Amino acid sequence: MLQGKYAVVLSRNARGSGAIEAAKTMAAQLGVAYLDRPHNQVLEEFMADQGLAAVIVLEKDGPRIHSEHGTFAYHPGMAEIRVQQLLRGAPDHLVKALDLRPGARVLDCTLGLASDAAVAACVAGPTGKVVGLEASLLLHFAVQHGLAHYECKTPLLTAALRRVEAVHAVAAEYLTSCAQNGTSFDVVYFDPMFRHPVQGSKAMEALRPLSLEEPLAKQTVELALHVAPRVVIKERSEYLLAEYGCQEYVGGKYSRIKFGIIRR
Repeated sequence: MLQGKYAVVLSRNARGSGAIEAAKTMAAQLGVAYLDRPHNQVLEEFMADQGLAAVIVLEKDGPRIHSEHGTFAYHPGMAEIRVQQLLRGAPDHLVKALDLRPGARVLDCTLGLASDAAVAACVAGPTGKVVGLEASLLLHFAVQHGLAHYECKTPLLTAALRRVEAVHAVAAEYLTSCAQNGTSFDVVYFDPMFRHPVQGSKAMEALRPLSLEEPLAKQTVELALHVAPRVVIKERSEYLLAEYGCQEYVGGKYSRIKFGIIRR
């Protein structure tokens, strides 16, 4: 996860007292400083002068995170295409693996861009519940804002984004709390895919340093089985999935992505 000092600044197209107050509020929420960047200074030079590892730039359409690794702003990834395919009656491996249906209660322990959580929320519908955990404060902040404000081409997906509950938490700690207070879900989902970078993907290169890079522990999977009768793990290798105890697999014959299923 990206280490170092962060700060909030305003973009050059978002000036005025209202924008400044919004940026200061954002900085307070993140627990970082709001800095006034000189209008004629480029962002990279400003970051170097201030010794910043990253800056959160408040733009008209929301926060954008800049670091030496690239730029990140929220977008729903492939969720739009997947939801459109679902509306046409096409199958979706995630939906099958999670055994999703209206009213389903889903805990996504690796929220990331919330693409999978958004698809799950579409299928679970207004009577369902989708909670997504994100351990990275910066990533959680950007994604939470996107879930609340991003407008998709597909109204059904926009409504689903609004229903996803983003929580800043480490999975093992949250699962322990759930087990202690009796909170349960129908399925718990893990996508530890950041262990295997997608080479050549600029979006992933910018996103990867913002994420918490820790391998999924078997103890965390065991905790999940106390919270839900079904645990699903997304990986590229059936061998790795078998090490976690998966005995059922969902995925296309020629797909490099597999979903492993563990039942309580």
